[in-house]
Amino acid sequence: MRRAIGLAAVLVLLAIVAVAGVRAEGSGEIVGRLRPATPGAALQSGLVVQLDGFRQTDRLPTSEAAVGADGLFVFPDVAAGGEYAYLISLVAEGVRYSSDVLQVVSGEQSLVEIDVFAVTEMDPGISFRSLTRLLRRQTADTLSVVEVAEVHVPGNRAYLPVQQPGSPPPLRFGVPDGAFNLQPVAGFGPGDAVIGGPGFAVFAGLQPGVTTMVYGYQLALDGGTVAFDWAPALNTDIAILLVETGQLTSTITGLEARGADSFGGNQVHRWQKEDVAARESFAVRITDTSLPGIVRTLRATTADRWAIFATVPALVAGLALVIWRRGWRRRPATDPEAQAAELLADLRALDASGDSDAPERRAAAKHALLALLERRPEVLGDLRRSGRSPRETPSDET
Repeated sequence: MRRAIGLAAVLVLLAIVAVAGVRAEGSGEIVGRLRPATPGAALQSGLVVQLDGFRQTDRLPTSEAAVGADGLFVFPDVAAGGEYAYLISLVAEGVRYSSDVLQVVSGEQSLVEIDVFAVTEMDPGISFRSLTRLLRRQTADTLSVVEVAEVHVPGNRAYLPVQQPGSPPPLRFGVPDGAFNLQPVAGFGPGDAVIGGPGFAVFAGLQPGVTTMVYGYQLALDGGTVAFDWAPALNTDIAILLVETGQLTSTITGLEARGADSFGGNQVHRWQKEDVAARESFAVRITDTSLPGIVRTLRATTADRWAIFATVPALVAGLALVIWRRGWRRRPATDPEAQAAELLADLRALDASGDSDAPERRAAAKHALLALLERRPEVLGDLRRSGRSPRETPSDET
């Protein structure tokens, strides 16, 4: 999964804190190359890459370097040693790209390559690979909400969301009425978000594949309770709701209860559903039971304001939720790519068997595979990019 620029910057800071005791060791050089990743596309002329450096918790002055016609760029005389960490980024045709975190060895070259894609403003069929929403008690009057969205862009072009007249924004995140303090954590910044609805639209450019977006906000507990509908704006492979246990009780409709789970050392209840259609709605009702019922009634609160205000708790919770999602290895049974791979394996096994029922079973498997490809055509590209040869892709197999 590609790192979003905001998340990478936070990880840089975390990495630097871990090695804060190491001293500078002279200087080295960063040599990089941009590569056109879309077949037939050329690099845009006049590109400039940016080098952001960090020394422990201090940010160094930003440096820039022009990109040559061959895609090469150089940052000479860069401070070396474990005390320093660097991140290279650029914006090409409205899409932001970034490197992994770099460290420089004295007297040596650090090499980096960044793929740059051609851009389209036509929606290629974006969807959510996953949506994970975490609800935690912040005070007796407020809930903290953090959401991680894995946005999938099919094809081999970067996608630049553009508002079309008379159409809703292509990449929109709905939030409950009364939500406030929107906190972008990773994948987009305040300048990429347009608020309204309730909710917000994001117009940041997205690379092909999966981009992780993380954000948080707060909800007021009116009389100790909040109720809302959660309706993903795009088709979603899997939606997961996590509710902190202890002082919160929850009533969830439309999601399947999966029992207790753990997150960042906290206990949560987990609900989920696979293959969620765009705008399919789930009802959520949360009550804080830390106060007696009469006190909760008297503590009625309202909140109808939005603000862009990133906080440390939101950053920590957002990063922890990303790590939790990556460590959650139980792949959904209805994952389209997994389904296609399983059907292909069945077809090959049936071809090799001498079972008298094999033709009928093969026809059924082939029909299921064709139906899957008709519903999710991007699966073919996913299988090719995952390393399977053309002979193993669904189009050739069928």
